[in-house]
Amino acid sequence: MPAVRLALAAGALLATAVIAPPAQAEPAASPAPVTVPAVRHWEAAAGTWELTPGSRIVVADRALTGVAEQLSGELADQEGVRPRIATGAAPRPHDIALALGGKAPGDSPEGYELRLADAARISAADRRGVLYGTRTLLQALRTAKTPHTVARGTIRDWPTQGSRGQMLDVGRRYFPVSYLKQQIRQLAWYKLNTFHLHLSDWNGYRVESAEHPEIVAAEHYTKAELRDLEAYAARYGITIVPEIDLPGHAVAIGDARPDLAFGCESMSRPNNSWEGSDRGHWTLDYTKQETRAFARDLVGEVADIFTDSPYVHIGTDEIPLTDAQNTCPELVAYQKRQGYPHPGDVLVEFINDLDAAVRAQGKTTQIWQWWDYQQTTSIDPDKRIVVNEWLSPPEERAKQGYPTIGTQDGQLYVSPGFGAKPGDYGFFDIRTTYRDYAFTAAPGILGYRVSRWSDRTQTLPLTWVDYFARRPVAVVADRTWATPAGSDVRPFLDRYDQVGDAGPVDVHAATGANPGMLSQDGWGASATSEESAAEPGQAARALDNAPYTHWHSAYGAKLPQQLSVDLGAGQRIAGVRYMPRQDGGINGRVKDYEILVSDDGKQWRKVAAGAFPEERTEHQVPFAATAARHVALRVLSEHGSSGTFASVAELDVIRAR
Repeated sequence: MPAVRLALAAGALLATAVIAPPAQAEPAASPAPVTVPAVRHWEAAAGTWELTPGSRIVVADRALTGVAEQLSGELADQEGVRPRIATGAAPRPHDIALALGGKAPGDSPEGYELRLADAARISAADRRGVLYGTRTLLQALRTAKTPHTVARGTIRDWPTQGSRGQMLDVGRRYFPVSYLKQQIRQLAWYKLNTFHLHLSDWNGYRVESAEHPEIVAAEHYTKAELRDLEAYAARYGITIVPEIDLPGHAVAIGDARPDLAFGCESMSRPNNSWEGSDRGHWTLDYTKQETRAFARDLVGEVADIFTDSPYVHIGTDEIPLTDAQNTCPELVAYQKRQGYPHPGDVLVEFINDLDAAVRAQGKTTQIWQWWDYQQTTSIDPDKRIVVNEWLSPPEERAKQGYPTIGTQDGQLYVSPGFGAKPGDYGFFDIRTTYRDYAFTAAPGILGYRVSRWSDRTQTLPLTWVDYFARRPVAVVADRTWATPAGSDVRPFLDRYDQVGDAGPVDVHAATGANPGMLSQDGWGASATSEESAAEPGQAARALDNAPYTHWHSAYGAKLPQQLSVDLGAGQRIAGVRYMPRQDGGINGRVKDYEILVSDDGKQWRKVAAGAFPEERTEHQVPFAATAARHVALRVLSEHGSSGTFASVAELDVIRAR
């Protein structure tokens, strides 16, 4: 080929190469919706599904009408859109379809499929699965970057554990019914399914009793209130496990009925670390037939109130141990009459006697692990009894043949009256439990609960008691659904902040409710000063999703100090949430403050001001929705004695809707 022709050909090729359109990159798959617990399986598709004013909730089965009505109200509260309900219609674009049928994902009755395309379709083999699908949809809408939209795709989701929930000690401390209902909504929001109510303890029997009114505390729940509570729980797929703790923890009962309590000092007044054990009448005399008949009466009344629950929990923990039993004449005499080799056998006899009464009511007994703790017995509780294992992990108990609930002291205990900072007894360290606790799934292990104890909280505000349980309950939800051990808690806490609380959410509520925060991903922090020599107090530590680190102003600086946050882009915001330092220290804990916002980080405008109380709980500061890229907390004074420091454990920003 002549040179000219070669050159022309080369030029033509070059021209072709230059003008050819670039290869189209595959669009990045949308990430799974932000939820707690995290969804197990997500298959992304192109585009988004949108909730519109014309969206309907289409119900294929009338059994789901209640779920549809509930969802419609929740969407109205959260999104400002109240879909009307259509039964038996074909779903149209933007509709939400609820259906029963098909194979349960993961072969779990609680599994569900959520398919987001032209319509959002939730299907499950069981009503509870459909309900959980609606929780996922609500959370996905709340955490979406664009209001009222969710990325298209398919979620197939199911739990690792069968029983997942919390125990709340309403015996030592009375909680209002409104709070119990809020907890039911919150449990369902996290796809938890069990609410264990510890209804009696040393200072109060909290259940109305027609047969034994003399034992009932002034602050108690009427039968009507408890029946209404159980019906409310059923709407949210929650099983209530009622507990009356017998024969120990019975000071209030024994004070009212001393004829039913042990007279011996060792069983009556063990005077050890158990709150109330110095008062007398700690243990009812379970050698007496009158006491056993009395206990059967209580079991019958409780079973009659909680007709839907398959369980009655009878406690049986923290009875004085062998030495105390051996020095109680009436207990030893009964042991010898019965021919038992060990005094602990009498407690097991009582357990089995009361278990028969529970089973006569058509229910299953639950008890706390205790009968074999530092004690020897020749007989065992019936293997049909569900054991709440709290002194050890649940694996060995399950291997013994007992159906077992894991609720281990330490890792799964919340006791803010004892422990309110890392290292204290009763402090649930979300970092280590989330990362390290096994939450073993094995034959005989029914599931896990977080136990919320009210020891020494009677004079503390509800906000305090509630605050220390908020993240632990969410941790148990996430880990018992699908998240494996070894996971970092910080990304989880970012999800937790975004998801917020079950509706209706009121940021002015006494419990510091969370309406949904922005993700901290991509944020930056700066401060007018920070301490980095004497302690790690850099500004970035207020944005690290690690509650036990904090920003601290430089030791040599003075107030006012300012912590500024760059959100990375302009956002619609409606408030901030301030978490004080959590290590027990008071220096720098904010008192008087101003909240500032800015578009450029230079020109600031004040949107709120006030004073935080002297306590360790989080506080929301709502303000009128506004657009801004930068947010700042300006610290004017502190609760510490020096009057010169500022510190912040976490600063979050409330998403505007």
